[in-house]
Amino acid sequence: MPPKRKRSRDDDAQNNNNQPSKRYAYLKPRVRRISQQTIKDKWTPLSDQAQSKVHDIFRAAERPVIVRQHNERKRIEAQSAVQMVVKTLAKRLPKMLFPPGTSTADFEYETALGVLRNLVASKASATDESHFLKALIKKEEAMLADEKSALQEMEKNAKKLKAKKEKQTKSEEHRVLRQLDNRPSSEDQKLSGFTLPGIVGGKATLSELDADPEVVGLLKQLNGHLQSMQNNTAPLAGLQDAIILAQNALSLFRMEEG
Repeated sequence: MPPKRKRSRDDDAQNNNNQPSKRYAYLKPRVRRISQQTIKDKWTPLSDQAQSKVHDIFRAAERPVIVRQHNERKRIEAQSAVQMVVKTLAKRLPKMLFPPGTSTADFEYETALGVLRNLVASKASATDESHFLKALIKKEEAMLADEKSALQEMEKNAKKLKAKKEKQTKSEEHRVLRQLDNRPSSEDQKLSGFTLPGIVGGKATLSELDADPEVVGLLKQLNGHLQSMQNNTAPLAGLQDAIILAQNALSLFRMEEG
């Protein structure tokens, strides 16, 4: 029969790591260094009702120690030792100081379980709300990215449409007007002529443009507009003189009354 191999500490650690961690609520110890002066000034003894709950905890702690011992003699010894410790703690309990806010509910198991259940429910609700908000934020961010992409595409199309419209407008503009737009500012006061492509010498006066049918049409339209404006303003020609005569007559009338 082969000899048994001794289990090393590494094997125990590996087995502990392989075991799945149990998911349950537990109290995690936390060490807080509090000065003696703070304890004397702010901590207070327990109330009588709270001390009664602590005594119940002491009595409940005796049972597992006594029941675990099957030997009668050892059971009596264990009971005596536990009772001695409990008696010592019970004597010191009225003088013990506890942090502010300690109440009877802190020593009630069922109450502690109820508080724990409420905390777990609150945590679950907060966790669900957090997950929902994260999903909502992710959805809104995706929608925002799509809207930004659509906006960039619209701006790009708008620029293309604007350039196309400007090009189309420029192509539809009469060559005479294009020539006027391209003239330098120093020639704005000169009405002698324009430089037009396709004309011998590159110069042409307005009188020489009468042969162009497009120019003739434009001139006729302008002439019609000017005549219409003149006809509309003709009745107002003598209005200023009439106003002056009326003002003079009114002044004379006031002088006679005075």
